[in-house]
Amino acid sequence: MKDTFSYWMRTNLKDAYSGLITQDIDFVFISKQKDYFFFIEEKNSPRARVGVAQQIIFKLFNNYLLNNPPLFLGTHILRISYPDKNLLKERINKIKSGQVEKPSYEIGKDTLRRLWDCKGNPQIKKTEAERSQYRGSIIKENLHIFKKDFLFIENIHWIFVNYCTGYFIFIEELTNNEEIKEERKKFIDTIDEIFRANQKSIAKNPKSGAIYQYLGYYRLKFSQTNPDNSLEIYLNSKKISKEELIDVLNLDDNKILRYL
Repeated sequence: MKDTFSYWMRTNLKDAYSGLITQDIDFVFISKQKDYFFFIEEKNSPRARVGVAQQIIFKLFNNYLLNNPPLFLGTHILRISYPDKNLLKERINKIKSGQVEKPSYEIGKDTLRRLWDCKGNPQIKKTEAERSQYRGSIIKENLHIFKKDFLFIENIHWIFVNYCTGYFIFIEELTNNEEIKEERKKFIDTIDEIFRANQKSIAKNPKSGAIYQYLGYYRLKFSQTNPDNSLEIYLNSKKISKEELIDVLNLDDNKILRYL
């Protein structure tokens, strides 16, 4: 939809072939005792692919999240094309009990060759359409099955990764001046704590060799639905212009830290 932030950033920010990867995280499961957690990517078709951008982000998580507790159990792809509560429960239980290995997301040379080497000008400009808002979620419809076993089951609105600089952030998107509920704040704080606890990581991007650096979890609020139709834009409660927003979100440097 053209009035969304998703559409706006795909027409105003860099793309994956110019160094900037943006993705959402469908589900984050954090245990009651905060001793383990894992991510779930839901695919509604058995033929749905894991794209290059997703592979890079999932590999980032594997290489970056080495401190524990909490123990990171990986990012798991669940391909679910029809409602089956028993099957879904079985799959989640196997992940949380360690019966399923952490997916590796090794990235092949042919895949890496298609990405920019961060030298000179990008050879390709290709913005992928965001399709997540067009599909339903079988997992979301059945979350009540798991609520008693987990402290949090939430999504992450956006992760932005500049694979040339290694900088990455999380974004909480807020439209129409909405406020974050207290439980959601606690989830955001927990994710922020987990990633800050791993800031000594030397995980590198497989294409550029840049060391990944976590710069924080940011609240991005619009008075309407996107930077173009909003009279006011706030990044972590600090007013920001559309031009400055474009500059800091591209993550070519760490200027976004001024908004922490």
